[in-house]
This record gives sequence, structure tokens and C-alpha cells, in this order.
Amino acid sequence: MSVSIHIDNVMKKFGEEVVLKGLSLDIREGELFTLLGPSGCGKTTLLRMIIGFNSIDQGKIHINEEIINDIPVNKRNMGMVFQNYAIFPHMTVEENIAFGLKAKKIEKKEMQQRIDEILKVVKIEHYRKKKPDKLSGGQQQRVALARALVIHPTVLLMDEPLSNLDAKLRIEMRNAIRQIQQKVGITTVYVTHDQEEALAISDRIAVMYNGVIQQIGKPEEIYSRPNNLFVAQFIGTSNAIHGKVLVKDKKPVLSFENGYEVMLQTLHEEVRDQQKVIVSVRPQEFVITQDEESMEGVIESTMFLGLNTHYFIQLSSGEQVEVIQDAENNEILPEGATIRLKLKADKINIFDAETEMTLIKAGA
Repeated sequence: MSVSIHIDNVMKKFGEEVVLKGLSLDIREGELFTLLGPSGCGKTTLLRMIIGFNSIDQGKIHINEEIINDIPVNKRNMGMVFQNYAIFPHMTVEENIAFGLKAKKIEKKEMQQRIDEILKVVKIEHYRKKKPDKLSGGQQQRVALARALVIHPTVLLMDEPLSNLDAKLRIEMRNAIRQIQQKVGITTVYVTHDQEEALAISDRIAVMYNGVIQQIGKPEEIYSRPNNLFVAQFIGTSNAIHGKVLVKDKKPVLSFENGYEVMLQTLHEEVRDQQKVIVSVRPQEFVITQDEESMEGVIESTMFLGLNTHYFIQLSSGEQVEVIQDAENNEILPEGATIRLKLKADKINIFDAETEMTLIKAGA
């Protein structure tokens, strides 16, 4: 049966350093919830607080309605998959998976049934008699996942589980983890610094920075409408261009240094005339144009990647941007060429230059 996790105003200090600063969030039953952020943001600390490896200096953590702050690790019935797998090299796959069941004193018949079942779920039933040194990295990760799940935990916790795998295997294993999690239906908290991994695998994501949650939402929400400039620049590639908002006939217009202006329908009503802003534009949100009413720049370098071409451009304002153009039926423009660009007004994100918080209205 799936459980919910309620984290209420938790704080963690190591010495004088405050690592988590009164953090609160709710994780729903059966969802794969990802804690995403750069190294040192507090995501692994929070994961270790949930399982009980780290104490809680302030606040409460609930599993359903039960406060677990003072419950010892071995009584929390949680499974954890570590970055380095932490499987025993002298044991076979089957013996590794049985380890937690023996600790729980599960009787032999049920133990074998559980092992057989989980080997099929994670698709390593043919490797049951092999030792870890005879397995690939992906197969070892499946063993670690099987060992965590076979004890029938209430919560599955995963700490950077794919960081030791090569790029191709990471993609294969993130798909496998997602499929297994959905099949088992277990509430899962997943920690990673890899934005693409988080977008691909998660039901919802909490973006963390400096011990504070910056935004919680579905992957497409966080990518398309980031709450602040940090999230915009951390999730995917984003260009930051300075401009200002002009209010003309009570309607907001985005204005740039070279006189290029964009009519906007997405800004909330509190924007001010002459308000300085930072415009976040993803590379695919530029349009290469011949229109004189546009931005001008010079192509500094070009990168052809098959399906598309990446241009690195210095604008007349001195700012540098990356632009992606579909390669099909488009001639590759030479380095040194002058180029003109327009913006996809409904896609770009706009932040107050001082607070760096979004100025996009809800639902836009």
C-alpha cells in the first residue's frame, strides 16, 4: 500500500552551517518525486533525514499521519538504493537480495517466493547465481533495486543511483527504474543533479538551491514556466537577455536596447512601466528572420548536430546567446554572418531584474 510523506518546516545544521532552512513539502502516494539541484543544495541531506541516517534539528516528517522523527532506521521499513550500489561482492545476486529478508526473519518459503518475484520484476532472473563482478553496471544497479524492493518497504529512496553509469546505460536504466516504480506502485523519493534525468523520470520535481525549495511542479511546468531565474537557468539551456517593460495604451510591451519590441499577453497585471527585466529565452525560442523589426547579431560559431544546428551569436547589445534551428531544409549559416532574430512571445519567460522572480501570470 502506498503512503504519503509530509515534510513540515524541517531544518538541519552541520556545525554553524544551516543546510536545510525550514523546508516543507508533500509527496503523494505512489508518485516518483525527485529532489533536483546542484551539489551542496541539501537534497541528499533531506533524503537521509527521511530514512533516519541524519537527525532532524527542527520540524517534523510524517509518513501518512505518523511522525517518524524518533523512529530508528531499522523500524522505518524503507528501502534505499545508493550511488555506489553497496551490494556485497562475495555474495551471489540471490544472496544479496535475500540479505534484508534474513534480517527481517522471513521464513524460507516466503523468502524464495519474494526473491523469484522481484528477480522477474527487475529482469535479472538469469543472473541469480552470479556474483557482482560478473555483472555490468546496469545489472548491478538492478540488484541494488531488487534488494531495496524485496523487503516490501513503504517508501523507496534513491540517491544519485545512475551517476556511475555511462550515458547510454543511464538512459536505459532511468527508463527501467520508471517502469519498475510504476509497476510496483511504491512512493519513491529520487535524488539527482541531472536535469534531463529528472525531467524524464519524475511525476513531480522539487528544484532545490542553498537549502531552499525554489519550485515544485510537474516536469513540463518547471521547464516551461520556471518560478525564478535560477530555475530557468538550471533546467535545460536558457539565454538571459536584459530589457525593460513599457506600458503602452495600458498594454505591456517588452523592449530591448536596439529598439526591438515584443507585444506580450503573458505578463501579470502588476508589471510597471520602465520596469527592468531579465528575459529567459531557450535556444529553440528564437526565430531567424529577415524582418528589420528584430534583434541583430553576428554568428561567432556554428555546431551542426544532425537534426539541428546550434548557433552561438553575439547580439548588438554585447550579450551572447545560443540559437537552435531545425537542420531540415535550412541552409547552415556561416560564421561571421550577420543574423536577425525574433522571439516566440508566448514561450519566453520574464523575470524582475532585481528580485529575479517571474513576471508571468499564472496559467499563461
